[in-house]
Amino acid sequence: MSSIELTPLALQTRLAFSDDRGAHWTVNSLAAFNPSFIDRPWLAVYASQVSANQDQVYVAYHDFSASQINVAASNDGGQDFGPSVDVLAQNGLAETQSFCNTVPSGIEVDPETGEVYVEWITADPVQNTSMGCNITQIQNFHQVWVAHSPPALGMSLATVTTIWDAHMVFDGNMGRSWQTNTDRIFATLAVDDSGVSGVPGNVYSVFPDNLAASGVNDIWLSHSPDKGAHWSLPVKVNQDLGTHYFPWVAAGSTGRVDFIWLTTPDLNPSDSALSPWTVTFAQTTSGTSATPKFNQTSASSNVMHVGGICTTGIFCSVTGGNRDLADSISIAIDRGGSAALAWTDQGNVLNGPTHITYGCVTAHQSALVGANQGQSCKGPAGP
Repeated sequence: MSSIELTPLALQTRLAFSDDRGAHWTVNSLAAFNPSFIDRPWLAVYASQVSANQDQVYVAYHDFSASQINVAASNDGGQDFGPSVDVLAQNGLAETQSFCNTVPSGIEVDPETGEVYVEWITADPVQNTSMGCNITQIQNFHQVWVAHSPPALGMSLATVTTIWDAHMVFDGNMGRSWQTNTDRIFATLAVDDSGVSGVPGNVYSVFPDNLAASGVNDIWLSHSPDKGAHWSLPVKVNQDLGTHYFPWVAAGSTGRVDFIWLTTPDLNPSDSALSPWTVTFAQTTSGTSATPKFNQTSASSNVMHVGGICTTGIFCSVTGGNRDLADSISIAIDRGGSAALAWTDQGNVLNGPTHITYGCVTAHQSALVGANQGQSCKGPAGP
């Protein structure tokens, strides 16, 4: 697990790891480091089959100045990290389009190859430099990007590094008369498991966007069969009307993808309207198709938030937007092929107390081919 801390240095990343189901923890007080400070760190691990001390660990984040996308890597299980690598500096077009305004949206590792993918959203050079750069996040984030790297190289502290190629997933403004915006955070990504060692899986990018109509936020899926070099046209995931925020995604066997997001029937959700939000789960087993099929169901039995949801980060404190949920939502696939879900829950009281709710979906135990469904929703994995 990773966090942003004030000590030993302000706004840097601390990492804690355990290889005995959380009974004992080792803390790296200064994992990823950047003199321009760190925000929105994301964590990914490629587990060694030999020893936890040989796990490859990656931390992706953006800095507080030029808002560059950086990745720090460890080849010794998170004990030591090499210098942060500026992903954008290795890719001229990505840097031009993304300069000074990004929202990093996750990092994932291919389970069969160890290759790494990092995702972010941005607007364009004009909006980014004229509307407050990294601070306001009021731009229209109409571009989605993914960068790819082979597994981290090197073993000593100074030599562990990654080498990145970046590709645009989608630009929502192309072919539309209105401004599109995918900042109803987050754009998120996943890599499915080919089931064959050394054979790469498909990469999936999922993001909220108003592609169908101005002011209507849906959930969209695009996939890449070639390590992020080329991407399919986005297809809409949700089957209902309303507003859809906070998507997160996990991939299992080839073509199998599970989704979670927040839904309200209101097209203009607000505190004054007491807009009711619930959690939605969806799954596809044909994610690589041009026309994938989706099964969708409610994951929360009750309303888990009422009001608006502010997605402009720290600028919410300036506008007074409702950030009670703290941008928190997650999904993972357990060893039995079921989806394990977690989200910030506030019930049906405006600005009420929050807690984390966990749910396990037993109705769609098909994310992993050949999984023992009797092992679903049983707690920690392990021997």
